[in-house]
Amino acid sequence: MRSTNPFQIFIMYRDELNGILPLLIFPDESVKQDNNTMKPIYYHPIWNFSIDDTKKAEGVNLIYRKNVYCAKNYLVYCEAIEESKVDYLKGFFKKIVIIIVIPEEMNYEQKIFLKSAIEVIIKNFKSHFTKIVKSEILKLDIIKIPKNENIIKEGNTLKEKIRKLLKTIFI
Repeated sequence: MRSTNPFQIFIMYRDELNGILPLLIFPDESVKQDNNTMKPIYYHPIWNFSIDDTKKAEGVNLIYRKNVYCAKNYLVYCEAIEESKVDYLKGFFKKIVIIIVIPEEMNYEQKIFLKSAIEVIIKNFKSHFTKIVKSEILKLDIIKIPKNENIIKEGNTLKEKIRKLLKTIFI
């Protein structure tokens, strides 16, 4: 199901245990339940490139069903989640991917505006993505302890701040 906006923004994260996780989808978060919408996101070629491969390029584009999927990856520092999860004992850098879906017929100025707006989001919120990643991983736990619930609430609050900024820019 496609939203009425001419574009969509997907901020995604790849976790070794859980696969590709959506951190934020704008403007309509409900599309993460739609397999047709998510298929080009999950199979986008950006997932096969390292940060070094795409550093010099503006990003990696995929054209699918009259839409252009412009993707760029970023490194963010991720903190340890808890000691019982061996994979997350130490802090490490992880790849965040931002994919902008725009119609092929969108003009050049609009595309440049979208890309520069995403750079503003990254500049202002890159240091907060670690908390959002942590909260999204903890949401997958079956048992939620109060400490983890607070981390999840903090992640949701940060996501809402990003969503509000996107709304002021685009809507």
